[in-house]
Amino acid sequence: MLMLKFGLCCLGMMFLLKEWLLLISVLTILTFFCLTFMMNFDLGVINLIQLDFLTYLLVSLSLWVTALMIVMSFYIKHSKNYFEVFTSLSLAMLFFLVVSFSTSNLLMFYIMFESTLIPIFLMVMGWGYQPERVSASFYLLFYTLTASLPLLMGILYINSQQFSTDFSSLVVPNSDYLLFWMLIIAFLVKLPVYLGHLWLPKAHVEAPVAGSMILAGVLLKLGGYGLIRFLPFVENSLSEFSVLLVSIGCIGGVLASIICMRQTDCKSLVAYSSIAHMALVVVGISLNSFISVAGAVIIMIAHGFCSSGLFSLVGMIYDRVSTRSIILIRGIVSVGPSMTLWWFLFSISNMAAPPTPSLMGEIYIFMSSLNWAGVLAVFVGTLSFFAGAYNLYLFVSTQHGTNLSGCKSFTEVSVREHFVLISHMLPFLLFLVLLTNIYS
Repeated sequence: MLMLKFGLCCLGMMFLLKEWLLLISVLTILTFFCLTFMMNFDLGVINLIQLDFLTYLLVSLSLWVTALMIVMSFYIKHSKNYFEVFTSLSLAMLFFLVVSFSTSNLLMFYIMFESTLIPIFLMVMGWGYQPERVSASFYLLFYTLTASLPLLMGILYINSQQFSTDFSSLVVPNSDYLLFWMLIIAFLVKLPVYLGHLWLPKAHVEAPVAGSMILAGVLLKLGGYGLIRFLPFVENSLSEFSVLLVSIGCIGGVLASIICMRQTDCKSLVAYSSIAHMALVVVGISLNSFISVAGAVIIMIAHGFCSSGLFSLVGMIYDRVSTRSIILIRGIVSVGPSMTLWWFLFSISNMAAPPTPSLMGEIYIFMSSLNWAGVLAVFVGTLSFFAGAYNLYLFVSTQHGTNLSGCKSFTEVSVREHFVLISHMLPFLLFLVLLTNIYS
């Protein structure tokens, strides 16, 4: 019944395709309602719906980021570039995401998990910047589809063995290594882990600003959410492969961080930083303790706000100087000091400086890794060090130095852009209190 009500609510919002201000207001109000209900109702599993703190947090993040991506896309409406189609795709993606995070049925989760590909594929293909957007959108589609096929086979196998696909009624089987990899490979590619990441930088670089915001802010979290939901079902096999998963996460995160420091494209650098952050999420979930999983969830939520804000900042610079090259973007502090302030705030937030939630998440994972193996703590510390290094490189390279000819006509940040950035930063900081209350 609740799912039906939400579906009708989404259909009702379709009538607001032309009234963007009203649509943004509705999404914002829904976010506050969701957070209010979270503190009053932890309903567990009801029929096809699973409502717990993790669901509420990710649904709130989806609603909020969708509202902000529409605010950042006013240029599509002003240029009359099929803005009604764009809004329909945004609301369709929101519906698929909310149902994915709320359902307790494995098969329904898989269908919604795959359905989120359709809107982001069309966004990258239709509103991307360069001709390479065609190959980038196909990378995105086929990487995820190929990795998801074993997940479908695994779910059907579970149904044939247990005659149910509901999370609440599944019995943990004995160690089944093939089933383990069938269930988690799709989520590892979706996060993505290093080696399954090639689709992400391509998709981010070619996607429009709104596409990058929803992709980094929410879609990557589907991978972490899937791991958290599915790994308890195969925890007997997880004990055998946890060393492998932790090693992939640590080494992949360090390699992605080193690649970050060699990037010349701002958007590509932020995309690779997402891979490094998601490596910590893989480590936290693989350690399989309350503290480590709590740290992974906190990093997922914090990264959703922070990376979305960074991509919107990169989009603002691209609108002004028509380039994302770090070599060509210099000296913004002398022509746009208020934008430099925002770059500074989001850069230090991305490197987990206090008092951001990312710091608490990294401390949780560091504590768990120290308890699990001392060498792992060194790798987690190295990841944190590199996070500071590539964020400082990004900030110093773009904000300082002699400004080039392209930056002479740089306009200051508009009220709308200030609103978007404040709407990323305030929840990001306020979530520290909420997440500490939930996971302390």
